[in-house]
Amino acid sequence: MHPRRTSTIELTTVAADRLDRLSHRQRRVLELVALGQSDKAIAAQLHLSPESVAALCADVFGTLGLTASLHLDRRLLAILTLGQEQL
Repeated sequence: MHPRRTSTIELTTVAADRLDRLSHRQRRVLELVALGQSDKAIAAQLHLSPESVAALCADVFGTLGLTASLHLDRRLLAILTLGQEQL
């Protein structure tokens, strides 16, 4: 018997429960990712280097337990996670 695969909605629901673990800056980065902003655009808005934004994104998605893939980009994961918080 194969183990059951976790759905994207289940993963983002769990991630939404972890949003309170993010700092204010991490939360803002997640929101900007959800809006489709590039690392360069986020860096300009927050007065950070693109490398700092990339590191923040890695921390955010690691904290939330989310991994972008070929089929699920980080923007979609961010949107779904923030949307789950509203439910």
